[in-house]
Amino acid sequence: MGKVDYLTAWQEMIDFTKKRDQTTEDEFWICEHLPVFTLGTSLKNSILPIRGIRCINTDRGGKITYHGPGQLVGYPLMDLRKNNLYPKELLDLINRTVLSVMREFGIEGLLVPEAPGIYVSKPGGANQFFNLAKICSIGLKISNHSSYHGFALNVSADLEPFSYINPCGYEGLRIVNLNEFAQNATLESAKIVLVEKIKEQFREKRS
Repeated sequence: MGKVDYLTAWQEMIDFTKKRDQTTEDEFWICEHLPVFTLGTSLKNSILPIRGIRCINTDRGGKITYHGPGQLVGYPLMDLRKNNLYPKELLDLINRTVLSVMREFGIEGLLVPEAPGIYVSKPGGANQFFNLAKICSIGLKISNHSSYHGFALNVSADLEPFSYINPCGYEGLRIVNLNEFAQNATLESAKIVLVEKIKEQFREKRS
């Protein structure tokens, strides 16, 4: 989809999900967003822009995060019932897909109990994120057995806006880019790998 306004993509996801029926093929959208803060259902407040960046209340899970250029966003629009998937299984598929993308760049991603998303080892930090930093956030919405929203993998994004908030609701959580650990990681190279890994992971599940 290229670079697309968040509200536009969100509305298109809602429309797609409402109109789909048993004959509708699943789709996986990949895009970038213009700078925006999004709030999930765990932190739904009507608030003013933060340092000039607008905030949008959404219907996905989770709290607050930032989207912007240099971030690879993936939206799986799937009929869970038709694919014999539970929401947790879809989350596992997303995790495996992103982790396999990172491995292609020589980076080992990590999962943290009770803290959705993908992390990497990095000295410093505190509490449950000691020696950890977040590289990918995940938030989903399931409606009529169909999924939308998805994940955002930081590849080469401007990370400063994350310092304006408590990312995902965690004070002091550090955010990192893929290209900090792999110099050959660009948005385009990561996108190519992501497409291949989506085909591998999701076709394997459906076969």
